Amino acid sequence: MASFLYPLEVEIYISEKYVMNKFIALSFILLASTKSFSIIPFETCPSEAYLFQGNPVQVYGVNLVTGETTILAEETGINGNINSVGFNEKDRYIYGYDTTNFQIVRLGKHFQVENLNVTGLPNHIFFVGDIYEHVLYLYYQNKGLFKISLYPLDFDPSANLIIETITTTATVALTDFAFHPINGKLYGVDNNTGGLYEFDTQIGGEKYLGNVGITGTFGAGYFDSNGYYYISRNDDGYIFRINLADPSNINHQSIKADVFSYGPSSSQNDGARCANAPIINQDSTIDFGDAPNSYSTLLESNGPRHGIGSEFYLGLLPPDGEKDGSLPPLNDNKVGELDEDGVGFVTAIEPGMNSIISVQASRSGYLSAWIDWNKDGDFKDSGEKVFSDTYLLSGNNSLLLAVPYNIATGSTWSRFRFSDQTGIDFFGGAQKGEVEDHTLLITNDGFAIRHYPNESGYITVAFEDNWPYTADYDMNDLVVRYRVTESLKDGKVKSSIIQGYLAAYGASYRNGFAIRLAGLNRTDIDNSLTLMKHNGILQESNGLETLSDEAIFIVSEDMSDVLSENCEYFRTQQSCQETLKFSFELHIFTHEDADTSQLMSMPYNPFIFSTPGHYHGDGIIFQPGRKLEVHVADQAPTEKFDYLNLFGIGVDSSNPSEGRYFKTAENLPWALIINNEWKWPQERVDLVTAYPNFAAYAESGGQKKQNWYLESNAVANQLYQP
Repeated sequence: MASFLYPLEVEIYISEKYVMNKFIALSFILLASTKSFSIIPFETCPSEAYLFQGNPVQVYGVNLVTGETTILAEETGINGNINSVGFNEKDRYIYGYDTTNFQIVRLGKHFQVENLNVTGLPNHIFFVGDIYEHVLYLYYQNKGLFKISLYPLDFDPSANLIIETITTTATVALTDFAFHPINGKLYGVDNNTGGLYEFDTQIGGEKYLGNVGITGTFGAGYFDSNGYYYISRNDDGYIFRINLADPSNINHQSIKADVFSYGPSSSQNDGARCANAPIINQDSTIDFGDAPNSYSTLLESNGPRHGIGSEFYLGLLPPDGEKDGSLPPLNDNKVGELDEDGVGFVTAIEPGMNSIISVQASRSGYLSAWIDWNKDGDFKDSGEKVFSDTYLLSGNNSLLLAVPYNIATGSTWSRFRFSDQTGIDFFGGAQKGEVEDHTLLITNDGFAIRHYPNESGYITVAFEDNWPYTADYDMNDLVVRYRVTESLKDGKVKSSIIQGYLAAYGASYRNGFAIRLAGLNRTDIDNSLTLMKHNGILQESNGLETLSDEAIFIVSEDMSDVLSENCEYFRTQQSCQETLKFSFELHIFTHEDADTSQLMSMPYNPFIFSTPGHYHGDGIIFQPGRKLEVHVADQAPTEKFDYLNLFGIGVDSSNPSEGRYFKTAENLPWALIINNEWKWPQERVDLVTAYPNFAAYAESGGQKKQNWYLESNAVANQLYQP
């Protein structure tokens, strides 16, 4: 997969010199065959791609995901160029053609050349090659397709190999081709036309499959283990991806080449890769985004990503490595370091108004950003790229954002990418930098915004569902994190957005989760605007409970749906780790004439209830369903609670006449609200065992040991550590 073809006069000159050079080279092989080579194979099937470039040749490692290159060998033991390379999975060597000495060579893990004995090599140079099932295939336009079986080398490293002609018909202008690891077929793209071809390695000939939409000298081609085909264009370094993973794409000519990453330009090059390796290894050095996948977030969707370890990043903390994008309810801060700290919305985002955005840069570089103004789940629409290669200085940068007039109010997504490169899009890989995806709230003119606990943080609400008994009192039967954003106009709450996720479920019973907006009636809610999303997907019901007069929103009637066969519980046993699975959003709007003056303060009143139709406790003589609720201490239950049959049993000491609810005689509650991302005890570890100061805090009515919940005051090995 070279970046050039020799002109005719050069080829004639080579032909005249061929006999002499062939004799010298063959003599060298015969002498060399008596030496003991220190050529050893690769230890594994590596994830990186290899690029052979220049004369004398140098070897580079290429990260296809970001386009990053690292020099692996400045010399290979020969003063020449190597082309037509392919990785042989059978013996884990790289094979290729020495275009200077007209020889077939192989290289091991140290990238040193070993010359091979081959009979019948034609008197022209090869620039195109790859390996499949222990056979090296070589191609030259207008000369033919050839093959060399490598099996004899298994028994004798100095064995004489024989080149065979498959066909002398070769019309496609190739500079590389590659074998599909799943179907075993050979593919290449015509440099001049952009046509994708499938080559017959049995009798020769090629089948036209369609046009990939780009042209250029594609000096290197690679496959990954899923069947995606990557081609690197020499003049600009762009690495394109063609979806040949799905057979229907091949059969129906849906073969557009998409920009996948932005690599360096190159020449006199060729590429090889172990096609059955994934393109990201376990020790990932890549930063991904974490918006919903409709915005192109996952690698499969060609989501944005940057190579880490450079001096280019957003915020005060450099990004950590991830194997893929994190879809809601996950985000980078939840699965790694708290490094999503580079972007802040200083002023409200209002239609037709200018807003100030604060961006912290580690050093000078270029920022591009997108906002989904129409909330349609992508960044593709006109005007949604809000900053384009904006030059940032090291430190804090205040940017002026011009907000369009005709945009939808409510919560939406934004994407910020910082790098030393220009011209990057909201998708695709970049060699350096960081990507941060953030939600933001678009408000109407004259609205004020307030957050709880803050714009980007979460409270933790944790429940023990064995009420009216304390049982194991591990306070992890249901753990939810959420935040609230209220919009106010003329001092009245006009809308509220509640965003959260299920952090843990350590219950044997089935529990629903709900939030009551005490002080509002159901009739105060504007049902035409209010909506609910689960994992970013709009639900048919907005969650407003129709059986209650109060404004109560049922997030889910059964939060145990997250449980799987892999773990007995969800994220409460240290030995059984699982990723987050369930997130929710409530967008609540009140009627224009609604009186919200009596609405309780954020974070409102979260509670759990028994899932209707399911067993919930030996100490209760009937299966209560919605009639059983568990609230934080001294929060009265809702109108659906069965006061008559449920109060006064077990160890609960509730007394409605005194305003006392859901506490034991020792003031131990069955639910907690903590204004940060609190870590809960492991399964069947008593809360007091994990947090020894909690007993004194509860017994004193909250007057003593008020910092009991801090991790520094906990017994570390008793907490669940994600």
